[in-house]
Amino acid sequence: MVKLIRRLVLFVALMGAAYAGFRWGPVVFPRLEQALGISGDDESLAADAQPTAELADSTLDRFERFRAGEGGDRLVLGGRELSSVVRFSLPGIIPPGVSDPVVRLEDGQVHLSARVAVAAFPKLPRLDDIVGILPDTVTVEIRGTLVPHDQRNLALLVDRISAARVPIPARMVAEVLEGFGRGGRAGLGPDALPVPLPDGIRSVHVQRDSLVLIAEREN
Repeated sequence: MVKLIRRLVLFVALMGAAYAGFRWGPVVFPRLEQALGISGDDESLAADAQPTAELADSTLDRFERFRAGEGGDRLVLGGRELSSVVRFSLPGIIPPGVSDPVVRLEDGQVHLSARVAVAAFPKLPRLDDIVGILPDTVTVEIRGTLVPHDQRNLALLVDRISAARVPIPARMVAEVLEGFGRGGRAGLGPDALPVPLPDGIRSVHVQRDSLVLIAEREN
């Protein structure tokens, strides 16, 4: 799960095809569907705001032109654009057992959600006592804040994980991330996920409801 979260977070922060090899976990638990407070049909997205393949293609085109030095030193992306790219333009970023990923940016925080097949993550701690009887697939949501970590990495500080609309106790956040496959990294706390910066990008941050990428240009 952690690996999946990492992939998704990586993409949200870096927006590059080079990140297709990373795994992100927050949007990977179908059974955690209700735990994250997100319904299976994703009521949070209006009919005219659904992710599309067309938007994914245009977003990746903008990103590549931005990396090539066109269009200024700042690129701003919204949740619908990020969700579209994750769903349609990065083969392999979503592992088996995970579907319908959604990226939301709200009040400076990153919200990742998805339908996850519980059976696909056998190392997850038992959540039955907290969430109750879980279905085969659940909607899971992870909320966190992107912060600088070192020269080439950001960190996503996870402050909330929900499954089937039920918040997971803070004391179990690190355990759940481990169950998703989070690997250790020097200097990162147990509730943080590493987010590498791609070449050509100096910094990434969330501003209100947008992801802002700042290019690293030569003087």
